[in-house]
Formats: sequence, C-alpha cells, structure tokens
Amino acid sequence: MKQTVMRFLWLLTVAVMAVTMSALAGEPARVRVGLAWQPNEAARERVILSIEAAGGEAVLLPQLRPAGLEYEGMKLASRYVDQDGVLLQPWADVVKRDTYHGTDADSLLAGVQAVVFLGGGDVSPTLLAVPQPWHGLADDSPADATRDVSEYLTMAYCLDHDVPVLGLCRGMQMLGVVSGATLIQDLPAYYESQGQPYHYLHRMQRDASGKRYYTPHDVIVTDSASLLSAIAAVDTIHGVPSWHHQVVGDVAGTPLRVTGVTPTGGIDIIEAIERTDKHFALGVQYHPEEAVKQYLKAEPGADRFMPLADAVAYFKALIAHARPARRFIAGRAYTASDTTVYNKTAEQCYGFFAVLGRAEQGSLDGAAAELSLLLNLFERRHPGVTSASIQEVAKWATECGWFAHAARRWEKEPLPEYVAVARSVLAGNRVLPPGIVEHDCMEDLAYIETNGVRYSPYQRDKYVSGVTVCYQAPVHEHNGRRFGFRKPVHWVFYGFPAERSDPFGSLCDEGCPHVNVTSEDDIVR
Repeated sequence: MKQTVMRFLWLLTVAVMAVTMSALAGEPARVRVGLAWQPNEAARERVILSIEAAGGEAVLLPQLRPAGLEYEGMKLASRYVDQDGVLLQPWADVVKRDTYHGTDADSLLAGVQAVVFLGGGDVSPTLLAVPQPWHGLADDSPADATRDVSEYLTMAYCLDHDVPVLGLCRGMQMLGVVSGATLIQDLPAYYESQGQPYHYLHRMQRDASGKRYYTPHDVIVTDSASLLSAIAAVDTIHGVPSWHHQVVGDVAGTPLRVTGVTPTGGIDIIEAIERTDKHFALGVQYHPEEAVKQYLKAEPGADRFMPLADAVAYFKALIAHARPARRFIAGRAYTASDTTVYNKTAEQCYGFFAVLGRAEQGSLDGAAAELSLLLNLFERRHPGVTSASIQEVAKWATECGWFAHAARRWEKEPLPEYVAVARSVLAGNRVLPPGIVEHDCMEDLAYIETNGVRYSPYQRDKYVSGVTVCYQAPVHEHNGRRFGFRKPVHWVFYGFPAERSDPFGSLCDEGCPHVNVTSEDDIVR
C-alpha cells in the first residue's frame, strides 16, 4: 500500500511538472532522449516507439570515435580487432584510459537530456576492469568492436556529466563494465562450472529453424528505496521479456548496487543495477521496449509479457529525471517558425523529410546522414542566412539538385521511426561534420582511388576514410539506365553511414592534384 501511494505521488509530481513546463512554453514539452549509437535498426525502432509512448522525443546519437584510433569507413580499422571480433587488449586499454577525452563528445551529445543504451551482442571482455579471455563460443561472439568503443565512450561521458541513462540488456552490461563490474560471459557455461542445471530461463534455445525468441520470467526487487522499486511499485515484476546469455557478475568495490535479481537454479542472477552516485543511472537485464513494441503492434502472444503501462513506465521514469541539456549543438537548427513561406505545415515538412531520407538511403542511419548532408548544403548555399523555418528548407530542397525529384513524395505516408530521425536532424542534431556535402550511388562513380590504386566503386572494403578519392563518372549508360554527370567532380571519402548506403564525403581542396574523369573508357566496374 505504501509503495502504491508513493508511486502515485511521484507520478502526480511528474505530471504537474510537465503541465507547468508546457504552460510556460506555450506548447507540450518534449524531453530529447538520445539513443546510443549502434547499427541494429530493429532495436532502435522498439526504443523509439517506447520513448514516444512515454511522451519523449527520440534522437539518434552519432558514433563516438576515440582520439588516435583509425577507421575504415564507419568501422574501426581491422588491425585493432582480433579474429573473433574482440577489441585487442592494447587498444582496449587505450579506450579505458582516455575514454571520451580528446573527442567531440561534448558537441555530439549536447542537446539531449537523457540517453538509452540498447541491447545487442556481447561486450568485448578486454574492456572489463579486470580483462577476461573471450568465452570461445562461436555462436555468441562479440559482434561489433566498433560499437563497443562508441558505447564505452558515450557511457563514460554520460556518467561523468551526470546525464541520466537507462541501460537495456547489453546496455546494463555496459553500465556495469564502465563502472568496474565483472561479467559472466555465458550463463550455460557458468552453471555447468557451478555443477548446477540451467534451464534457459533467460533466453530460449534455438528452435528447429535456428531462431530464438524472447522468454518471460519474473524479477524480484531487492531494494525498496531504489529507482527500480519506484518504477515497478511491486516486490516481484512479472513477465519481463528476456534474451541474454551474459550478465553482470559482481559489483563489489564499485559505485553500483544490485536492485533486482532472478533466482535461477539456486543462484541469484543480477537483473537490475543502479549507480548510487548519479541522478539517474539504471540498468535492467531485460527488454521492456520489446513488450511496448509487441503491444503497440498487436503482436500475438504480447500478453505473455509485462503490461504495456508497466513497460512504458521505465521510459517515463527516465524522462521524468531528465536534466537540462548542457548546451545547444553548434550550427543552426531548422524548426517550425512564425515565418511560413511555403504552403505546407511543419508537420507535413517533417513527414516529407522522413520520406526523403528513407527513399534516398533506405535505413535510419542513412536517412540521418542524408538529412544532415542536406542541411550542410543548405548552409553552404545560404551563407548569409542566420535562421530559417522548416518550410523554407523544404521548399529549397524540392527545387535543388538531386533533392528536386523528391517533390513528388509529399503524398507518401512517412514511417514514425523516420519522422523521429527527421525531427532529430532538423532540430540540429546532425550526424555528419559540416564539411560533408557529397555522396553518390555506385553507378554514378567512375572509380575510387586509394593510395594511388584504382578500384571499382562497388569494392566497399577498399574505401578508407580521409584517404580514398571518389571520381564521378561522365554521363553513361549502365543496365539500361543513364548515370553520371555533365560536369563530374572528385571528392574525399568520409564514411558509409549504413551497411547498404552510399559513400559520403567532402569536396577536394582547390589545387589538389586529382583530375576529373572525362571519358567513359576510364570507368572501372
């Protein structure tokens, strides 16, 4: 009864604060919640739905890169990673020592008021405070050392600057790793080492087709004074969606406290951790966002999991504890203004940019890059403009270069996750540096040149950020269609924002030695 009353008073306080802020602002206040960079679009979609269901605004954060380490396109250079995908120990030590210092984290994370760290593959065990050898299971190898590094830096920044964080599954593990906790790298192997049976309570085994599914189980709240207790308002949380084989093992000697466990085979498996020295730093080993997605999309079997309101409560709590943004990011922000120079509403413009980004690049990361490049070009071509409405930018886009054909897309229905991307980028949270103003589809390139050697533009492994020069092709026919440019140019490659996206880059400086392609005979395929 006491917990119920406390939760009611807490939610009432949050509601009053929200109404007061809205009244002062003249419009509903929306907290900007960042999603730590990672490449899984399905995982991002679930979290975007959850943030918006809780009344927040989802912002896709860009990748953080440590000072001194090199990248091949958007991925960490292969020499930093071993054959199993694990970050090599010398470089893991550099990441742990320097964290975000010497990076552009301050500008890339500015403007967001809280951050969610998503689920996904294993964390490189070399990043642990006391490193471990890799668990050796080919079926569960660390998937992305590039992501490990970016998330480690982002988590370290958030904790150092007291930015509220919510870690989901792997996100909880990253909260633990950065805070100095140990990891159990594989639960089945751990139970075998303890001489105990393991019944795959935390993740289903693969079925006959090789697929896995989320499994529901209960979590016991161990601390009535915790964030978890305030969110759940019960002693036992029923039906959490679970999918993991790793878990935080020990928090002794760290600023973490354990606030939720699941007894499994006589052993308490840690299900929730919190930082006692921070405003809001909560990690849960389960996936409330999966429950949100299944209920909102009316998927069969959703009722196996925690109720929708209980799942959304985690994101409402994060939003309720959001802190003021440290500062606005550099560069102009293009949002709705009183100046309407186009017969479209701001909402229609967000939808247009959402459709444009998806059509041009076909992924959330690609869409964010496309719209970031669009704003870079707008500023480049309007150097004297100090502010602009979203309608002005939309009008320019439909009259400009390769964006012009997008004018026919006004009537297409935008997907909500792409609208979230458009809102984020158009509010100023770009994922590309200001100088990135070029990209081309492969058919429009004659060839690329890396360290003096020519390659086909389709050889994605030959692109090196800051080194590769991309040469546009003259007008030519390819597969029955016309590609190329009447006045080709060349430019320096920056990166691929997504697996199947175009290469993006910056124009070469004047006086560079490279010469444009003038003959179809020079095209390399």
